[in-house]
Amino acid sequence: MSKTVKLRGARRLQEKQRRPLAERLSRTAPLVLAGVIICFVISGVIYLPRVMDAYPIESVQVEGVKDQRRQQEVRVALAELVSGENFFSVPLRQMYARAAAISWVDDVEIRREWPNRLELRITERVPVAVWNESALVSSSGQPFKGIGKYSVETLPALFGPEDRLAAVMDYYHSMSKLLASSGLVIRRMAVDARLTARLELNDGMRVVVDREQYARKLRRFSRLYETTLSADSRGVASVDLRYSDGVAVAWRDPAASES
Repeated sequence: MSKTVKLRGARRLQEKQRRPLAERLSRTAPLVLAGVIICFVISGVIYLPRVMDAYPIESVQVEGVKDQRRQQEVRVALAELVSGENFFSVPLRQMYARAAAISWVDDVEIRREWPNRLELRITERVPVAVWNESALVSSSGQPFKGIGKYSVETLPALFGPEDRLAAVMDYYHSMSKLLASSGLVIRRMAVDARLTARLELNDGMRVVVDREQYARKLRRFSRLYETTLSADSRGVASVDLRYSDGVAVAWRDPAASES
């Protein structure tokens, strides 16, 4: 009597061999992908620093700064942040903060220039006056440091209480307009706590005017200067406008005859 022998192990092997190729690939694909990623990461760790170090920052171009003294201040402020850095690693945000913190800088833009250069575009504050011999005043009325880095010989010198800069600047602009029609320019202006102003003009004349109706008084003085005072051979040394209906004039040479 014959017997049929069932080979269960062989049957399982045949079933395993008959699994579709796509199924087998789908099981091995994640392992292959993980291996590729690991190789990529290892290669990056090994070679990326070498690639980055091949592009060190070699120059920093500063645009918009007109004076060499201020150019140098920017370069010194950023030197520490640029030293040892490359095109990819240079800290642009820190550089921006460092440049923007310079008192005379109004705005700044920084960008990389491939392969080894940085470009800074700086907008400077425009000084219009010297304030209390210790600061400059910008065209927007803001005080800032930097007297030693600007040529200030032609700027008016303004003096007053530290907390009254805005009032002094308003005074200065208003008075300058009132005197401009007579060709007179304010070179020095000192304002006290009561807003009495003492002016020194471009021809050396000194003018004192209080805040009470100062515009009317200066207009009256301008007309008097144009019609009479400018032609007087004695030369006007000073004028006191602190009178409601007149002016007090001091002459440089009282003995000279009127022309």
